[in-house]
Amino acid sequence: MQGSADGDPAARGSAGGGSAAQGLADGDPAGWDGAAADAAAPRVHTHRIGAYTVVELHGEIDIAGVGSVGPGLDAATAGDEPAVIVDLRPTAFFDCSGLGLLCRAHRRVMERGGRMRLVCDNALILRTLRAGRLLGVLRPVATLDEALREE
Repeated sequence: MQGSADGDPAARGSAGGGSAAQGLADGDPAGWDGAAADAAAPRVHTHRIGAYTVVELHGEIDIAGVGSVGPGLDAATAGDEPAVIVDLRPTAFFDCSGLGLLCRAHRRVMERGGRMRLVCDNALILRTLRAGRLLGVLRPVATLDEALREE
């Protein structure tokens, strides 16, 4: 692709097979709209469904992201007999820091006489849960409907 060899950003694009990732790789921030960074940014979305507080964890839940999502999960697990569903379906990445976050949330819920459900359909995250020996403790289900039906 001649345009990228001489540094012409106008030559990049669909005709040359360029992409936002390619724009980043060769130092052209104009080829990137920020959507990838937004998807990776750790954040919490909390809402109520019946008696449950549903906590969706979005983005990358790693050592850098736990500080962003931990307070939201702590708020959901506070009080007497909290009923919490943690939804990992919007999670892009999840490592051992995320395991620690879930362990803390589960412990808080159990200490307060509540209940916690986990929704996860991502094979890589399920493998991380298995490696951390949390599958039997948290018993994840694939859908929010399943979590709401469980008692």
